[in-house]
Amino acid sequence: MEKGIQVMMIVIAAVFALVGASSVMASDQKAQTMDPNSILFSVPTMSNDLAPVDPVLEKPRQSDLAFHEDEWSQVEFFANGQLAMVQRTLKEYKPFEAANHAEYRWRNTYVGKIDRAMVIFGGGAVARLEAIFGSKAGPAPVLFSTTSTTGRVKDGFSLPLGGNVTLYGYATPAGIPVLGALIGDNPDHHKLVEGFVKLNTTEGLVLVDWRQQMVLESVGSNGKIGV
Repeated sequence: MEKGIQVMMIVIAAVFALVGASSVMASDQKAQTMDPNSILFSVPTMSNDLAPVDPVLEKPRQSDLAFHEDEWSQVEFFANGQLAMVQRTLKEYKPFEAANHAEYRWRNTYVGKIDRAMVIFGGGAVARLEAIFGSKAGPAPVLFSTTSTTGRVKDGFSLPLGGNVTLYGYATPAGIPVLGALIGDNPDHHKLVEGFVKLNTTEGLVLVDWRQQMVLESVGSNGKIGV
């Protein structure tokens, strides 16, 4: 188990969609030109299916889970039946990432085309999550972009695991189609691994970190995690 935990030391920082080079104004107010090829991305991959959102009519509370929309589904759970799709997507992503990697940033961002299916089935899927972790789900996440608030995830929820690790997603009458994990600053990575163990043993879920190109897919009878 400890070996699996060490392997899963995922470090994810909150990032903006586009950083590195930006237009600047000189002291004489003349616009400066730049080569668009010099613009680098701080995230190597993004999901192609942002969550449905409702408008945010008031300032989010400090207790709300708020994060940049590029963080959506960067670390997420899938039903075991989607493992082949996940592995195929990672296989396509690997050479793209290698070709576009430039030190700590990327020349282009890979947009993953995920065939969504229910991660947890049924209208009571959120209640089942609450039972698994022994805590109540909190408010829906608030997503923002570099310049504005995108919105609050429609029919969404958040579920803190402790250690600055939070599960999030949204529910439909058929179940939960997206179940992600947000890792904040100075997280306790053991909490994420413990969450995976619970969801794998009870629901058969696998955990994918797209940026780290890593999948946790099983828990053995001896506690060893299959990576």
